[in-house]
Amino acid sequence: MRTVLWFGGMSGVGKTTAARAFASEHDLWLYCLDARSHEHAAKMPPDELTLDERWVDTTPEELADWFEEYSHQRFPLVLADLAEIPDDGAPVLVEGPHLLPELVTGTALFVVAAPELQRELVIARGSDLYARTRDPERALANRLGRDEILAARLRAGADVVEISRVEETREVLDACFLPLIAGWLESEDRGAAAPRQRYDEEARERQRRAHADAVAGARLGS
Repeated sequence: MRTVLWFGGMSGVGKTTAARAFASEHDLWLYCLDARSHEHAAKMPPDELTLDERWVDTTPEELADWFEEYSHQRFPLVLADLAEIPDDGAPVLVEGPHLLPELVTGTALFVVAAPELQRELVIARGSDLYARTRDPERALANRLGRDEILAARLRAGADVVEISRVEETREVLDACFLPLIAGWLESEDRGAAAPRQRYDEEARERQRRAHADAVAGARLGS
């Protein structure tokens, strides 16, 4: 049985950056859910709500419920993707905010930010999504409220690590996962690392192209 490391938690806390560096340094397979959001969306029922209906005419509780429902619907696609990764002995690091405690088995790490930091991270990341609603302030407030609820639910359902600065995310990842891949790190023959690096790079490129196509389609009204 191959080693799978599940790395979930709130958006914006530096999970992807930390996971990408960790996987590269230790020759792991990296599977990032955010790099496959367009691919998965194309295989799922379309979201027929408008931006206003989703982010303005709603409540943080409803947004949190929708996020978790979507995560459950999406997870079989994640498992199908993972089954296609060649088993060359290298561990697989799976990262993304849609990984929920009740979905994963085995070793999992969940990271959340202190509420003040989470607000700063969401605002600093920026997005034109809220600006495209009729009430950007309410849309952003609903997003921040949703994140507080999701973080509380994570704390209730799993052991989580709360960070006070983004740099801590890599630190807690190392502390949690390095002992679990000690045998891999001591191996004299890890095989070819290039296919593992290309796997993540190709997924990111497909995501970029799909996003560009979606933006172009929206501008053309298609």
